[in-house]
Amino acid sequence: MYNLLLVDDEPLIKVAFQSAVEWGKNGFLLAATASNGQEALHIVETQHIDAVITDLKMPGMDGLALIHELKKRSFIGPILVLSNYSDFDSVRAALTDGAYDYFLKINMNGESIGEHLEKMADLLRVQQQRQTEEDHRSFAIEAQKKENALIHCAQWVTSTAEPSPASNPFSMLPEPLSFPIRLFTVTLIPAKTHPMPALDAVTDLITEVFDEIGGKVFLHTHEDEICGLISNESLVASGRTLDKKLARLQRQVTTYFLDAPVIIYHDKPISLAELRQGYQLCEDSKALAFYVGRSAPLRATAHTVTAQPFHVSQAELSKATAAAAQNADELQMQIAVHTFFQNCAALCMPPQRVREACHLLLERPGDNMIPQETLEQTFKEIEKAPTAEALEQLLCLILQERIGLSKIALSKFKKEVQAVIIYVNAHYMDKLTLDGIADYVGLNREYLSRLFSKETGIGLFQYINEVRMKRAGEMIRSNKQAYVKEVAAAVGFDDPYFFSRKFKEFYGKTPSEYTEG
Repeated sequence: MYNLLLVDDEPLIKVAFQSAVEWGKNGFLLAATASNGQEALHIVETQHIDAVITDLKMPGMDGLALIHELKKRSFIGPILVLSNYSDFDSVRAALTDGAYDYFLKINMNGESIGEHLEKMADLLRVQQQRQTEEDHRSFAIEAQKKENALIHCAQWVTSTAEPSPASNPFSMLPEPLSFPIRLFTVTLIPAKTHPMPALDAVTDLITEVFDEIGGKVFLHTHEDEICGLISNESLVASGRTLDKKLARLQRQVTTYFLDAPVIIYHDKPISLAELRQGYQLCEDSKALAFYVGRSAPLRATAHTVTAQPFHVSQAELSKATAAAAQNADELQMQIAVHTFFQNCAALCMPPQRVREACHLLLERPGDNMIPQETLEQTFKEIEKAPTAEALEQLLCLILQERIGLSKIALSKFKKEVQAVIIYVNAHYMDKLTLDGIADYVGLNREYLSRLFSKETGIGLFQYINEVRMKRAGEMIRSNKQAYVKEVAAAVGFDDPYFFSRKFKEFYGKTPSEYTEG
């Protein structure tokens, strides 16, 4: 709906306009009236006016002076002048100054006014279309400038070498550009059952998610990583927020490529000059995903990793597990391992250092009853453990075996069955299939199924279900506020209803009943 200003010093003309037209049905509202040019200028400055109909002869500032002032003040709406037969010289001057047409008062009636309003509405629509196209062109040009600046600085962002003043990319930009940037990284994690997607395919998906936002660049910074740089102004103009965009990206990558990526982002805009520092913070924050999982994008967080507290935790773990072995105390051992991983999470220790600590613990001489071949298989699974939670479970399993408290003693089984038990305990949260496990241990699926049942006395999938149900029970006991669907997903079930049925078969209670005690 367009707003019209009527300017005329004759009350009868104003009344005629107000009564002759059914306002609101012709695309216009009679927003205001004025009796001379000065009043009209004040209204245009204080209200939103799209079009003006003005008389030429009025006391004070007349119509010609009003048209001149409106154009001087960059008013772009159509101006229609009202005139009498004797006003042709003034009409000619008004058309020259910028009025688009004139209207004889003697011919004024509802139909003729309506025809002129339709013409004015058409002019406004064309005007708006042109303005929209011009805005789009300007936006595209500005976005391209920003993308060029980001591309210009891209290699410098991930470089470890300090740039010389001559090679500093900001000094080589074609023109001074300073604008806030939103930064994020997407790291792909190799899945166990399918190949990692190509970076180009994931980049196409990222481009689609951020399609309506200009001023963006997506860099392949590593063979498994993409770094996104986006103009914050463009993001704000789109009405979207980065965290919601990245949450959508997380869901789509997981859906299309079957495994969740690690997405780290800055929660505040940074400058071009801060890009390298910001990128490094994202890299350092990847350890967060090891501790909290990959179900949602994570904010980059500064952590100061100090060796001393970690060494203390490592020493305490070794001492506590040795005492647990001496006392044959399974609970003591579980508490020691859990405390160690809690400390690692608090320090945000790099995952590889945590894995190395597990290696050192298992290589400790004196009470090691595990065959070397089994240990080597365990070390491989330690390296593959996707989360701290999975690694903690795996370490507990091996330590239970070491102190003779494991329900299934690994050492009495054939090496292929040992490998399956270790694999299941490390990957119970994944989609486990007989084909996948058989491929992993290098056996025929039928033979593996028979061998596992013969060696352990239970079926392979019965064992997988036991591992999952025990872990689910632990999760519910430790967090009674956890949603069933979250627990189900954490132990490898896509369908929470099927999980609840299996849970009741195992415990004799539903998850909610189990929570209540």
